[in-house]
Amino acid sequence: MKALAAAGALLLVMINPFAAAQNTASGDLDLSLPDLGTPSSQALSATDQARIGQEMMREIRGALDLIDDPAINAYIRDLGARIATATSRPAEHYQFFVIDDPRINAFAMPGGYIGIHTGLITASRNESELGAVIAHELSHVTQRHIAERVGAAQGTSLRTAAMVLAGLLISSQNPQAGMAAATSGMASGIDSQLAYSREHEREADRAGMRIMARASLNPEGMPDFFEVLNNDSRYRSNPPPFLSTHPLTEARIADARSIAQKLTVERVFESPDYAYIRARTVALTADQADDSLAAFQARMAQSPTPGERYGLAYALIAADKPARGIQHLQSLLKTQGENPLLYLALAEADLAKSNPQAALDHLDQGLSLFPGHPALRYTQVQAHLQAGETQRALALTRDLTHGQPNAAEIWALHAKVANKASDPTESAIAMAQFYAVQGDLEAGLSQLRRVDQTRASGRQWARAQALRERWEQRLKPAS
Repeated sequence: MKALAAAGALLLVMINPFAAAQNTASGDLDLSLPDLGTPSSQALSATDQARIGQEMMREIRGALDLIDDPAINAYIRDLGARIATATSRPAEHYQFFVIDDPRINAFAMPGGYIGIHTGLITASRNESELGAVIAHELSHVTQRHIAERVGAAQGTSLRTAAMVLAGLLISSQNPQAGMAAATSGMASGIDSQLAYSREHEREADRAGMRIMARASLNPEGMPDFFEVLNNDSRYRSNPPPFLSTHPLTEARIADARSIAQKLTVERVFESPDYAYIRARTVALTADQADDSLAAFQARMAQSPTPGERYGLAYALIAADKPARGIQHLQSLLKTQGENPLLYLALAEADLAKSNPQAALDHLDQGLSLFPGHPALRYTQVQAHLQAGETQRALALTRDLTHGQPNAAEIWALHAKVANKASDPTESAIAMAQFYAVQGDLEAGLSQLRRVDQTRASGRQWARAQALRERWEQRLKPAS
């Protein structure tokens, strides 16, 4: 039960990122952070945290829908990296991923895994509000809250802890997919740890706003988003996951506002990509393309912002009306200036019209202005495939895996292209890397065991064997 209690407390950190710290006195504006050198804060090693995180990612990947859109993933990774660089532990390894779920949520897991719901992206109104949630989650990592909570789970194996935590997390996202039977004793443990979790949330609020200021985001994005959530939850029977246990209070919002106003930012910078990514996420996650199209048409009639126009263009492409979408995108290029996401959408419209050469032309234009942009290069591969240029596509995906070794969607694309190029060995190695990036080393090893030495090149065989040895070593139980 002690292990379950600790797991329950950690889950509050993961699935209720803004919920628990509701008893903060509005007059307490101490911006200092507590001493983090206590033995309990170091109870779990970085290696153990990584193993738990990998095991949890394995369960999450099998139960939840992860977004594989290269533009959305690249944006979240870039924003996450920008914020992580401003933390007290910038060298820490973080891996950001996006879950296709319309509910507003985000969570941090052991090993530096940070999950973001699509609902969070679409509910935010600017990059500082979105960045506030990411900064808050990173603060749970840098303040060692996760290490403390998991480290308190004495007497249980790492794998068991990971399975319990993953089951609870999955249940919070998708009750049908969760493992409720494995966690039936959790509720009593959660209550006993709740007060401590409130203090963790208070620390994460405070640390998160300091991180935002250092990352040139507006710290007031945090209390602003608190207010959005608080107002929104009043009119919903089912509040966002992290507000369901402990709704935000006016005192906590006021406290965050007071702290944010005391922080100085030399110059707030918000990427122009934000509005396009938000609109792209809305269009991409719509249940029906026609519904998305109608929604963007209505929004354009009310407030024709560049983001809404981009969303309308993307919705038109998804609704099999790419020519009309291209008109809106070209208008944006004229009025808003060059942006890689505009060239990306133009290329996607060309591919929807089965015109790969036009797509390659738009992609070349974009890459000449934004060299190496991951989403442009990803779509360049798709254009070469549509043009029947498989070997060219394979060379590009190989380069992409070198530049983005932690991008699961790149490894999946490389595996697909290698298979089309009749190279089953390269495809198997790429799929192994795909699983490994998502935390499933066992599935990765299964792919590597399929590699046939008689069909592999010397370099491929050496790569496969090196990966096998490394991953098998990582999976060995700690002595």
